[in-house]
Amino acid sequence: MTVSEDASRNDTRSAGDASGDERILLAVRGARDRELLAELLDAYEVIVWERGREGEDRGAGEGEDGDEGAGEDPLPEFDLCIVDMATYSAVADALAERKADAGDRFVPVLLTVAQDEQAVAARRLDDVPDDVLAVPAPKAVIRSRVESLLQTRRQSLQLALYRRAMDSATVGITITEADDDQPLTYINDAFEEMTGYDRSEVLGRNCRFLQGEETDSEPVEKLHEAIEAGESVAVSLTNYQKDGTPFWNELKISPVYEDGELTHFVGFQTDATVRHALKNQLVHETQTLKQLFETSPVGIAVLNDDGIIVRANEAAQEVLGLRRSVVLGQSYDAPEWDLVDARGEPLDHEDLPFDRVRKTGDTVTNFEHGIEVGDERRWLVVNVAPLNGGDGERVGAIAAIEDVTAQKQQERERERLLDLFDQSQKIASVGAWEVDAQNGSVLFTSGLAELIGVDPGDDYDLSDAFSFYHPEDEPRVRAAFERLVETGEEQSLECRLETTDGETRWVNVRGVATQDIDAPVYRGTVQDITERKARSRELERYERIVETTADPIYTLDDNLRFVLANSATADLLGRDPDDLVGEHVSAVFGERHSQALLEAIASLLAGDSAEETIETVVAGQTGSERQFQTTIAAKSSEDEFDGIVCIGRDVTDLHEHERRLSVLDRVIRHNLRNKMNIAQAHATMLLEGTDDEDTRESAAAIERATSELLSLAETARKFSSALDPDVTERVQPQNVADCVRNVVEGARISYPAATITVDAPESAHAWAHSTFELAVNELVDNAVVYGGDEVEIELSVADDDGPEQVVVRVADNGPGLPPLERESIMTGRESPLQHTNGLGLWFVRWAVTNSNGSMDIVDNQPNGTVIELRLPRA
Repeated sequence: MTVSEDASRNDTRSAGDASGDERILLAVRGARDRELLAELLDAYEVIVWERGREGEDRGAGEGEDGDEGAGEDPLPEFDLCIVDMATYSAVADALAERKADAGDRFVPVLLTVAQDEQAVAARRLDDVPDDVLAVPAPKAVIRSRVESLLQTRRQSLQLALYRRAMDSATVGITITEADDDQPLTYINDAFEEMTGYDRSEVLGRNCRFLQGEETDSEPVEKLHEAIEAGESVAVSLTNYQKDGTPFWNELKISPVYEDGELTHFVGFQTDATVRHALKNQLVHETQTLKQLFETSPVGIAVLNDDGIIVRANEAAQEVLGLRRSVVLGQSYDAPEWDLVDARGEPLDHEDLPFDRVRKTGDTVTNFEHGIEVGDERRWLVVNVAPLNGGDGERVGAIAAIEDVTAQKQQERERERLLDLFDQSQKIASVGAWEVDAQNGSVLFTSGLAELIGVDPGDDYDLSDAFSFYHPEDEPRVRAAFERLVETGEEQSLECRLETTDGETRWVNVRGVATQDIDAPVYRGTVQDITERKARSRELERYERIVETTADPIYTLDDNLRFVLANSATADLLGRDPDDLVGEHVSAVFGERHSQALLEAIASLLAGDSAEETIETVVAGQTGSERQFQTTIAAKSSEDEFDGIVCIGRDVTDLHEHERRLSVLDRVIRHNLRNKMNIAQAHATMLLEGTDDEDTRESAAAIERATSELLSLAETARKFSSALDPDVTERVQPQNVADCVRNVVEGARISYPAATITVDAPESAHAWAHSTFELAVNELVDNAVVYGGDEVEIELSVADDDGPEQVVVRVADNGPGLPPLERESIMTGRESPLQHTNGLGLWFVRWAVTNSNGSMDIVDNQPNGTVIELRLPRA
């Protein structure tokens, strides 16, 4: 029986209804026991299941429903299964699968046991059975147990129905516990869709995770008060989806009481974001319109259908020359305003735009008239539009009233003065031009005429004006002017201008479009930028040198002598940049670098490429050698080779890091592959072998291999900070003598059979990486691994032959380090055919290298290995 069939059969069953349709499956071996149970439970439909007859569904006495149990599921459908210990093992898996498939619907299983089977049954209570019944038992007890389990099933079916109803609801539904922090115990699908959270992410949490920085505290406080009082509450607040998207949540919470005790809260959540947005938009638009009305520089008046002013803003009061309290209630044609038309003739009521708007419903624009305000005649431009009510009926008109008195009197003069003023500022110390679009004539100001070397009074057309530009630049100037005419957008470009005396000047040409009375006019300026252009070119040359100041940048002449060098080059060499000028590159960076540059120059001159890159070893001011990658580009003057520009980059640490990563990659891949091959091989033996002794041996092999892998990973973890060769902040002064003594103290405890001695002064301070003590410990561990538990290990700390280094030696009498291992570690790399067995010695080498020290491996006499670590004295 599938879960859906189970749900369909039981969806409408009441939790308290003991239906005769309920099926009890008897999986009991004894025929007599089956008969007694079937007779005792005759109020239910009883089905018998017998081992070996899985294809049959048999009733208590007749074998009814004989085909229902056939198929993949050997068990027929049931509401309660009674199974004894003899049959349990045959049906346990099927029962477990049936219970798992049922989800939150309870599928009860009652296990009957004899007195001597109770101990075994007790262990199985954590498995499939829901109850254990010791038999024989009184009939009343059996019926009670059966009815109790069936009652629980009915309730689970009813709860499942309720849950499906809530899961299918279109509003978010949540259930929380009433105590503690009100953790969520249930959310439906709509809540998941609304918030973007999955059930597994929120169950057990308080709903406050939906709150955010814009959640108002007032509704939250209201929620807290209602929850504290155990009362219903409805609030609207801003919540946040999982991805951070805010939404308006209309939340209603109701308490749930059981036997008078508050146990839970049920929440109903509706996404009201759209409704709130529309509401806020309406409020915002209303406020915006009100603010626009009051702050508009244009007078606005609202008239009713009788032509009476019922509302006016501050600007209307100023335009009409009366206080707002006086304006309101006036008709627009009030006698005190003495309205006149554009000719100064009195205006009748019918001539005003308001009457026309009221009659036709059309908008009237740019209606000009005059009014008398005191002794002043004001000229107004009025735009009037109809106002309609909600039913579409006209209820009045709205008028925009603008005082254009000053504009009317000064419009032409103001436009000329403003244009002259604007152009005067733009053409200060430059020339100006103007093109009349109607006739194509061009006017030059005296400044431009002087720059070109012509008479400012001469007449020019566009063709003449363009001819003054350099032949190579004239097409660009023409194209810019055409764009100006076509788009009206400001144009600006740098180009060359040829004067009448043959001189070429660099200029910046700018043009704008303005509208004159009858046609557009194009005006602009021409600024001489010849000197600025020359300075710009000189600055660009220096910018190419210093644009990457972190790297050495220098230029060499055709004899490879320094011409210029940036500060990074000087810092590298510890010299002043001016001191380098004139020196040959071989005297500064060495003969190998000079020879590599010559080869690169030959390739450049051959035209193979525009630039070449070389890698050489360069000695800095401290004498330490660094690997540099240098990019070379040729300089040319009038198509002749004039030297090179060099940009260097220190790639020493990069290469070292790459080598370390290469080693780490090869070692890890090699070891993981080997160890996993072991694990896989022995795992196969575990799966296929039938001999217990072989199984134990295979398990031990797997355990050893995985232990080695874990040890390898742990070593890598401890030394992770030593992998980066560029990390210097971890190198600090340390008393390495104390570090060695600490290692010896721990090693004697870890390896009691080994003989471990130490010879170290009270203090020996050196610059060492933070992993140095781990490195020494790794050497001791390595000696024990190779030399056995009874190995003899001698550790010593001493000054080197000079005062600049501290030497730490670790010697053992073991079998010695394999030659392959020693060669790989000392060269600092592994080849594809050479693989070492571990990472320990590599990490030791890297820790010492990062300390600016060195590591050496030599043979011990008569046998064993000595590893020397040399560190800079602090």
